[in-house]
Amino acid sequence: MDYLRNYNIKPKEVTSTGEVIFTDGTYDFPPNQLACEAYGYTFNQATGTCSAFNYNSKLQNNFSNILNNKSGGNTDNGTKNTILNGQENITKGNNFNNILNGEKHQIENGINNSVILSGSYGQAVNQGEVILGGGGFNNSLGLSQQSFIQQSGKTTDATETALLTQFLPLTYIQKVANSVIAFEVNVIGVHFGGGAGTVGEYGYFQLTGAVQFTNGLASDYHQTVHALVPHGHSGLNLTGEMKDVTATSFGVHVTGIAENNIQWTASIKLWQNKLTITF
Repeated sequence: MDYLRNYNIKPKEVTSTGEVIFTDGTYDFPPNQLACEAYGYTFNQATGTCSAFNYNSKLQNNFSNILNNKSGGNTDNGTKNTILNGQENITKGNNFNNILNGEKHQIENGINNSVILSGSYGQAVNQGEVILGGGGFNNSLGLSQQSFIQQSGKTTDATETALLTQFLPLTYIQKVANSVIAFEVNVIGVHFGGGAGTVGEYGYFQLTGAVQFTNGLASDYHQTVHALVPHGHSGLNLTGEMKDVTATSFGVHVTGIAENNIQWTASIKLWQNKLTITF
């Protein structure tokens, strides 16, 4: 925009909230009322700002929450392609492709491709998680619930390897403070070619047990491993366990075979009993 006659300042930009910023070619600043109105904008006496349009926070929120059916609750900014059915359900933002059905469920910030199928007070904290809400004792999120999570990975040697949730880099199952979580895990490893061994050879085992997480997320595991397809029938003698990955996460760890290329999948069922007091 050119300078108006008798003015050595002019509009430079309009912010996302509608405020007009002026410049003298060197410095940027809000204009006074005379300059603002001379360029055809509206001066707000209450705020002392020059405006190109009236900012509507509700409209801005709608632009940040697109393609959602949120008749059953509320979506924070950045929620996309999400359905909320029922009442008082919440997504905490930066979520996409989620479904919440029931009441008083919550999907945490940044959690995607997850579903809370039924019940109430369900809480999703893992990518791609499917949850049955257990009611939360009519008190708090996630006190009682059942969930399903998929992990996967690949090994080419006998190094112990942590499987990934949804095969996303550095993504594991989140620990839950002040809880006991029982688990049942079905793990299949299949030779996918190359190195030693034969394509299609496989191993299949099951992990069952429970883990206790303190308020500081210290863990105590008790579990058993059972080979559902014994070695010799499938060609691969595979094993694994559920254990910590980081200070805040855990998941399935598998151990492959030297010079064997193995593709792993783990179907994980979790039962969660969380307390509102600390231990």
